[in-house]
This record gives sequence, C-alpha cells and structure tokens, in this order.
Amino acid sequence: MNYGELLSSFLVDLQSLYRKNISIDGASFPQILALSIIPDDGIEMSALSKKIGIDNSTSTRLIIGLEKKGWVERKPAHHDKRVIRVFLTIYGDEIQAGLEQQFDKLGSVIEKEVDPLDRNEMIEYISSLHWILSKIILRDNKIV
Repeated sequence: MNYGELLSSFLVDLQSLYRKNISIDGASFPQILALSIIPDDGIEMSALSKKIGIDNSTSTRLIIGLEKKGWVERKPAHHDKRVIRVFLTIYGDEIQAGLEQQFDKLGSVIEKEVDPLDRNEMIEYISSLHWILSKIILRDNKIV
C-alpha cells in the first residue's frame, strides 16, 4: 500500500469515526469541524477556510449558520476592518468544551487499542504525519 492509498483509507476511517462518535444536536459535520478549531482569541475567516480546506464563500455560509445558533460571532479585525475574525460566544465555548470531551473519549478508546509498549512511538509518528500535512497546507500549493 502506498502513501496515497493509505492516506485515503485513513481519511475515510477517521471521518467515519468522527461522524459516528462526535456530535452536537443541530450541527452538521462541517460546523463541528469549524467549532473545534476556533481558538480562544478567534480566527480570521480566511485562515479558517484554509484550515478546513473550503473556499471563503463556503466558509462564510458555514459561519453564518453558526452565528444564527448563537455559537460564534464575527467582528472586524482591529488592524484592518476588511478582515473579519470569528470568535466563540460563551455558549459556543461551552459547545467546544463538550466537543473536546468527545474527542478525548474517542482518543481513549483508540489508545486502549494500541499496545502500551508502542503508545509513545505511535504518538510520535502521528505527530510527525500531522506536521508534514500542516507544512503542505501552509505552502498553499494545490498538489493535484
């Protein structure tokens, strides 16, 4: 199995695990992803789009949906009013904390499946893969 096949299988399996085990009443999977990555100090709309891998207009519709639920709010950046930042509301912060608990629970289930002698090495390999993927995303080059 080559990297492409393995990454494809990994994506499908991760997505399946997350869709089955991570949920918020009334939220779509893309909304859950967006909520899970908004930091305490907010995030620029363009950075959110890039991180999720969607275009800016799709990101705007996604955030408008979260705004209607009262989970996020958009504010212009202090340095440039054309730049819009997204922040969690108090309720959104509570939702995000609940998501983190669900992530931790899923992580614990996966950890139990890994041989205790291999756990540290497994975390190093997964962290290394994450770093590689992050570098590719930061380069902002379309690969295919």
